[in-house]
Amino acid sequence: MVLVEIYADLAIKDMIVDHLFAHGHEDFYFGECFAYATSTLLKSEKEQVSGRKDYGLFKLYLEEERADMLARQMQALSKEATLYLIPLGAISTPLA
Repeated sequence: MVLVEIYADLAIKDMIVDHLFAHGHEDFYFGECFAYATSTLLKSEKEQVSGRKDYGLFKLYLEEERADMLARQMQALSKEATLYLIPLGAISTPLA
């Protein structure tokens, strides 16, 4: 099992949601978040003043093969999205 995190500009949120549903991903999470950076890396005046860009974070739990396929699809769909594939074995918490 793999945790897939997709960080994307809020402007393409609906496109990603539509893509996920169209490809059989019916169970995922979304939350708004911010990418902080120096003003030279931010494009709009609003971003430069606030020091942040509005982003969305999608989280899905998939088998490795499906996660790899989704990563390829997302790269083809948009260069604006950043993906992380995190093997769940890498995340562990001690049981009491």
